[in-house]
This record gives sequence, C-alpha cells and structure tokens, in this order.
Amino acid sequence: MGKKKKGISFGFALPAFVIYTGLLVIPIMMAFYFSLTKWNGFGKMEFVGIKNYVNAFRDSRIFHAVENTLVISIVTVGFVNVFGLFLAIQVNKLSLRNNFFRVIFFIPFVLSSVAVSFVWKSILSYTGLLNGILEAVGGSEWIGNWLGKRESAIVCIIIVEIWRILGYHMMLYLAALQTVPEELYEACTVDGGNAWKKFRNVTLPLIIPGMSVSVLMSIINELRVYDTVKILTDGGPGYDTETIVYNIIAQGFTNNMVGYSSAISVVLFIVIGSVSVFIMYAMRKKEVEM
Repeated sequence: MGKKKKGISFGFALPAFVIYTGLLVIPIMMAFYFSLTKWNGFGKMEFVGIKNYVNAFRDSRIFHAVENTLVISIVTVGFVNVFGLFLAIQVNKLSLRNNFFRVIFFIPFVLSSVAVSFVWKSILSYTGLLNGILEAVGGSEWIGNWLGKRESAIVCIIIVEIWRILGYHMMLYLAALQTVPEELYEACTVDGGNAWKKFRNVTLPLIIPGMSVSVLMSIINELRVYDTVKILTDGGPGYDTETIVYNIIAQGFTNNMVGYSSAISVVLFIVIGSVSVFIMYAMRKKEVEM
C-alpha cells in the first residue's frame, strides 16, 4: 500500500517536475553553457572559457546599467514597502469601503506593464499630456523633456514602477495584517499601549513573514525591470537609462552576442539568488528575535 501511495504521489508531481525542469532548469544550464562560448545565435560556437565574464566586469556600459538598476531598485523597493504598509494599515481600518480601495489600488498591477508604460509615455513625452497641461495653465517655464535627460528619465521610470506595483504590495501587507488577532490589540490597549506601541509590539512582529515576501518580490521585480525602460526611453538617451536586463537583451538580440549576454544573465541569476537567500535568512532571524 505504501508503494502504491508513493507511486500516485510521484504521478501527481511528475507533470510539475517536467514543466519546472523544461522551463527553468534546462534554460539555466543552457545559459551557463552559452556563457562560455562566443556565439551570435546562428553560426558555429567557439569555446572561450571565462572570457565573457572577464569582459563583462570590464565593460563600463554594464556598470552604468548596474548603477541605474540599483537606483531604480533601492528607491522603488523602499517606497512600495513603506508606503504599501501604510496604505494597508489605513485600508484595514475601513470595514465597508475596503474592497473599493483594494480594487482601486490593485488595478494598475493587473494591467499589462506594456500598456501602462505606453500610457505613461503619452503623459511624460515632450509633446505629452503633462507638458500640455503645464502650458495650458501658464507654466511654460516648467515644461521639460522628461524622458530625454538621464536624471528626469530615471525619476519617471521610478514613478511608473511605483504606480504599477504599489497596489500589489499593499495587498500583501493587507493579507498579513488580517492574520493579526484583534485580541492582541485589545490587550495592548488595556496595558496602556498607544498606536505606536501597538504597531511596534503587535503588528510588526506578526507581519514579518508577509513583509519578507513583499520585500523579496519587490527586489526581484526591480532587478529584472525591462518593459518600462524599453517603452519609456528605449535605454536612452544613448545608454543613460539602460538596466541590466535591458543590456542583456540588447547584447543578445541587437548585437548578436549571445554568449556575452548569457554571461551577464548568469551573473544576474547568481546575484538575485544570493539576495533572495540573504533576505529570507535576515527576515527569518528577525522574526525569531521579535
């Protein structure tokens, strides 16, 4: 009977294992193999060892893309988690209207990131809605080429990313908040606890698991940001707003340097994996301490 149950369990797990292996494990192994070759995607491969990795760490364009990615990631991750928690707390206080606010904040995340980016591009471009409004209200001196300069373009990308994913992280925190027993708040009130003490001693310790998920998901999402950058600025002006993933795709499909782009992909995979492990370890440790 035991063997029969194991066979049934294996049968149920097999499709998931095949899909996981085919869509994740094999592509990762192929990317690692390609990263050791010089290949344009069509012709004969030439084995070059770690040369692609050496070139990647010497490439100033890559470091510029890393800098842009870090700026976008740090600002966006910090904002969506802090403000997402704040919004979740406010929405959680509402009883009859909370579903309305959930829908309103969650809609941008449900929409296609490509569609969202095109809408924002029509707003932020030089001939777009924002400059049109500024001109109409007499603010001509404020009209700017928002997507044509690195500093303002990076800010625009950050704004679009925050607008797009804020509702998702608010929902993650809202789900975590609703697992906190109301009795604990009542006990804290009896002990003379104010709003800050309730948050510090009751809310925060119990939402650490949800916070771990939110922080991790936001970091992974921003380290691989591509759609928003591609549509808003196409990496420009020049290479000024390129991100790591944008650079990978440009090197692989525009410059036909599949081996080189695969090497960058492998490095990014290792970085994301390391960051994920560190975040989970740090959050789990914090959960135990609290």
